[in-house]
Amino acid sequence: MPKNILHDIMTNEEKRTIRRVPLPKTRPTKTPLQDDFVIYQEADSEPEDEEAPMQAKEEGDSNVSRGVLWGAAFMFLVLLGFAVATGLSGATITVTRKTALVEVNHEFVASKGNTAKIALQTMTLTESTETVIPADTTKKVTERASGRIIIYNNYSEKPQRLVKHTRFSNPEGLVYRISESVIVPGFRKVGDKMIPGSLETAVWADSPGEDYNIGLSDFTIPGFKNDSARYTAFFARSKSPMQGGFDGVQRAPSDDALAAASQKLRNELAVKVRERSAYAVSEGFIFYDDALLVAYNQPTLKVDGADAIVKETAVATMYLISEADLEKAIAENLQLAAKDLPVDFPDLRSLRLSLNEKPTVGKVADTVRFKLTGAIRAVWQFDRDKLSESLLGKQKSELASVLFAFPTIEKVHLVVRPFWQRSFPTDPLKLKIEEADSEAYAAATPEEK
Repeated sequence: MPKNILHDIMTNEEKRTIRRVPLPKTRPTKTPLQDDFVIYQEADSEPEDEEAPMQAKEEGDSNVSRGVLWGAAFMFLVLLGFAVATGLSGATITVTRKTALVEVNHEFVASKGNTAKIALQTMTLTESTETVIPADTTKKVTERASGRIIIYNNYSEKPQRLVKHTRFSNPEGLVYRISESVIVPGFRKVGDKMIPGSLETAVWADSPGEDYNIGLSDFTIPGFKNDSARYTAFFARSKSPMQGGFDGVQRAPSDDALAAASQKLRNELAVKVRERSAYAVSEGFIFYDDALLVAYNQPTLKVDGADAIVKETAVATMYLISEADLEKAIAENLQLAAKDLPVDFPDLRSLRLSLNEKPTVGKVADTVRFKLTGAIRAVWQFDRDKLSESLLGKQKSELASVLFAFPTIEKVHLVVRPFWQRSFPTDPLKLKIEEADSEAYAAATPEEK
């Protein structure tokens, strides 16, 4: 049978790929956009199959590396935190002391001197003020000059009494007198130096007249002339000029105007002295308002034409009481304190003081008797150093047994760093003891406590 040539050709052509088949001339060609799309797809699909395993391997290696780095960073932070916590280790214990409200109603005695149970200190304040009023009348005026002097005792270590109306004479022979008896303290020795006792007081001229209006001067005591030792060792010096002396007719304010001006000035002086006394208290002493005694000198009157200048001077004596001595005396009277359980009173100044026997106005007393009344808080103390020593190196669980030896401690709040530490530090510098506000704790409700 003859061969089918066409069949053979087709068979051979079937072995050819579609890519090699020539396009018929009548078949429309693809647009450039279509060719590019097909080529992009073929070129992209073939390398993807070949490179995928390599990319997966690289990504896996990268994930492992990142994990190692994060793990190392975490461990570093943990170690750093541990090191910081260890370096800042320590303990802080906040102590609330035992408190109680107590009622005070007792009498006490405060005195000067080293043997006094309650020490007393005195302080003198002087204030002056003046005003101008019309001098609209005339009158016969007879006034004695007055001023203040400081009397010195270099004669004896014991206080010396000068009786009422003791005379003091200046070098020109003008005589001035004290109106009340005074006691001048004795001298004292500091090393090789002798410091005379001294006392400030007011004096008045022996007679009226302007001749007694003098400036600052020295004075002797004529009554001691027969005792040369006393006459030499007792002397006085002016603290202020002698003023106000007059004898004659002059323009003057009316009596009513003068009395009203004098009272107004004294009211002003009382306020000034009270304000000044609040800032004049010595350290370690306590002052109560009722322990301030104020004396007023005679008003001085100076006429200048149609005006009169009225001047008032106040001399105030402050009686200051040792705060520590007073706290101890109150605790003993209330039977609050034992030898090993000291107590203090933060509200001591809120008590009311009243003098049983008021010292003579214008004189300074060496002893005062007074009564204190009112309700105040008693706050027991504790030995901070002893508590610190007792806690060093102890386990936290031993805190309660340690506090058993400190009955004046009401409660404590403990903070230990780092939080996992189970014992107190052995270094005292790392154990901090603080005190809570006992007043706030006392005012808290039982639920808040």
